[in-house]
Amino acid sequence: MKKQCVKCLMCLFVTLSFAANGYGKEPLEPVTVQLNWVPNVEFAGLLLAKDKGWYEAAGIDLTVKGWEEGISPIEDVIAGKAQIGVAEGPEIAEARAKGQNVKAIAVQFQKSPYCLLSKKDQGIDLPEKLKGKKVGINQPGLLMIKIVLANAGLKYEDITPVEVGWELQTLLDDKIAAYPAYMNNEPLAMKEKGFESNVIPAFKHGYDFYSEVYVVSDAMLQKQPNLIQKFLEVSLKGWAEAYKNPAAAAQLVVEKYFPQGSVPQQTESLKVFKYLASLGEGKKYLGWMEEQYWQKGIDILYNFRQIDKKIPANEVFTMEFLNAVYFEKK
Repeated sequence: MKKQCVKCLMCLFVTLSFAANGYGKEPLEPVTVQLNWVPNVEFAGLLLAKDKGWYEAAGIDLTVKGWEEGISPIEDVIAGKAQIGVAEGPEIAEARAKGQNVKAIAVQFQKSPYCLLSKKDQGIDLPEKLKGKKVGINQPGLLMIKIVLANAGLKYEDITPVEVGWELQTLLDDKIAAYPAYMNNEPLAMKEKGFESNVIPAFKHGYDFYSEVYVVSDAMLQKQPNLIQKFLEVSLKGWAEAYKNPAAAAQLVVEKYFPQGSVPQQTESLKVFKYLASLGEGKKYLGWMEEQYWQKGIDILYNFRQIDKKIPANEVFTMEFLNAVYFEKK
């Protein structure tokens, strides 16, 4: 009898030892997020939550992959190389219109950071003042420029397009009068170089799309809804924490993920993202989406011949997970 008790105690001790060392825990579920840019404060919510161990606590082994030339987050999600992709609203609508089985589950920013940037002394503070000017053009910014011009009653032919990359010096050297840029980046870089600027936010002039949208495949929606729910809950918690203290979040991101960045610039950049995340045309919740806003974007894409048919907005996004985060009782 005593021998049996000793054996039972030994088994209990071994079991407790294994559990204490993590061997009794459920294995973490791997999730890869493919970003559409380098890991900086543009993704502060994800990076902060990862650093604090919140994904792991939720049972997720998160891998965050930065963007590289030739990578398409949407294509990687479809191919199963990533479970979550980060993409722009127009890209997701275009993909769905082509029959690709992806859907948006939440957004980082209610409005796009795209803008038209010029030196202050050019006096270009409205799109109408672009008429007859040399305007820098690159492929990512082409649609934005056409939409902003049309919204101002101008045609693409009313400007002189000049092919440019993302080199700010072309603008500073007065080789062009205006330049497609991001509100969180180039205006701050100009300021650091001692130049005042005019910024024309694209979202105020017809470029109405969600930005930095989390996208998943239809297959994942069907097979792993619980995993999506856990990812989204932690990610939104990370964003709320990042916005509480942008300077601290920027410090973390620069130290751990973006060593080539500067903390002051990344702090100001995150403040711009906080502003863009606070806008929106519906409920004021982080990540929120509205059907009419998606439909508005789809109509714009159709009118500018980016898609060949108007698809219903409910084919592009789902509110299942956001509704669960904010309205279902825990």
